[in-house]
Amino acid sequence: MSDYGFTDLLGIVGSVLICTAYFAVSTGRMRGDTLSFQLLNAAGAVLLLVSLYFRPNPGAILIEAVWLVIALGAIGRILRRR
Repeated sequence: MSDYGFTDLLGIVGSVLICTAYFAVSTGRMRGDTLSFQLLNAAGAVLLLVSLYFRPNPGAILIEAVWLVIALGAIGRILRRR
């Protein structure tokens, strides 16, 4: 456990953000079409991608990049509707 550093912590925080958003939607505490949901997902994906830059894993990088693109697209749609 001693080889974990700050970037690993960023990845953990990113995972917690994504899981929190998913939990909130799954339990009805948040709607999936809200800006807050999409921002949580985007922030989580960014933090995970930063972490993965220092400890690369191609599969994880791919899923987080796709997750970020989806979240950014949704954020754009939400902001255009306002």
